[in-house]
Amino acid sequence: MKTRLIIVTLSFIFLGGIFSCINDNQFDSECPYPDLAELDSINQIFFSPYLNKEYSTKTDTVDFKDFKFHIEFGFEKIQRNNGLTETPRNPVCEPEYDVQDISNIAIILTGNYDGIQIGSDVSYLFLLPDGSRINRLREFSRMKQYMTLNLRDKPSTTSQLKTEMVIFFVDGSQIKKQSISPFIKPD
Repeated sequence: MKTRLIIVTLSFIFLGGIFSCINDNQFDSECPYPDLAELDSINQIFFSPYLNKEYSTKTDTVDFKDFKFHIEFGFEKIQRNNGLTETPRNPVCEPEYDVQDISNIAIILTGNYDGIQIGSDVSYLFLLPDGSRINRLREFSRMKQYMTLNLRDKPSTTSQLKTEMVIFFVDGSQIKKQSISPFIKPD
């Protein structure tokens, strides 16, 4: 009887250790809470496809299906992880920022594009990876340094996007960055 009791007890201890390891591994795989930060710059805007170790430039012509609009932001950290305890950083976790000073992001057309009037806000043409349009983005609590956008609609003819990205802040200020895409052909 004592032997059975010892075996049962050791079995529970062993199983408890296994479940503890499983839970610890799940905890380690989580990414930490975003750092509280302010967006302070649009460092660069660049375009896919990435070929021959270079991103596409304004002199290239690319297929619509391969075209992507990339933005690199700069942040100033205000507080690490909103004061919450940091979980161990998993190497696959891209740093995220809780940005509360942005009110809106716009992409303004500065040159002719597919019959749309110059000066128009064309942010409705750009989709985030989850399929939502950037002009509807109002939640900036999990921003990353890099944002990739897909163009929603094919141009009717080979066209080039000349734009100015504008970040509007809650205090009424704004930052801007102009860009010229490669020529986009409708496949």
